[in-house]
Amino acid sequence: MPGVAVVVIDVQEAFFSGPNAAYRGAEVIDGINRLTAAARAAGAPVFIVQHDEEGDPEVEHGSAGWQLPASLVRTGDDILVRKSVGDSFHETPLKAHLDRLGVDRLLICGYATEFCVNTGARRAALLGYRTTIVSDLHTTQHTSELTPEQVVAHYNLVWTHSSLSGNRVSVRPLAEVLATELA
Repeated sequence: MPGVAVVVIDVQEAFFSGPNAAYRGAEVIDGINRLTAAARAAGAPVFIVQHDEEGDPEVEHGSAGWQLPASLVRTGDDILVRKSVGDSFHETPLKAHLDRLGVDRLLICGYATEFCVNTGARRAALLGYRTTIVSDLHTTQHTSELTPEQVVAHYNLVWTHSSLSGNRVSVRPLAEVLATELA
């Protein structure tokens, strides 16, 4: 399906395992697998973005935490992108890949709702991509006064009511995305 791509952000062992694993982690990964399977079946590219921070033993390239969880389905056609900051576009080849493939719409999901997912979605909108956050396929850990459930709900609300340079980020659940974007 030309024009649309899926961007999976920071679904990595460091964030989806251990005592402070991501909220609803297994459920989110299962949904991401459904989304990416539908995208691949429709001919849409899948980008898997991995946070890679030199000197941080949890997510340094090649470390156990940097790896993708075994439960995350990946194929040889998926495009891997390494990033070192919250923005999936900053000093990465992501935009060049998207432009080369003629992508103008992004379906974004993954980890760190309030950090990397938020930053990636906002940057995508500012770059002119029609951006959709899959509302039930992003998550976070307990890192603030808000519970992870509250963070996810809050950002779904914020994205729904924000526009960047007149380009709104839409927020839609997986079932709706599957029925409309990848049908």
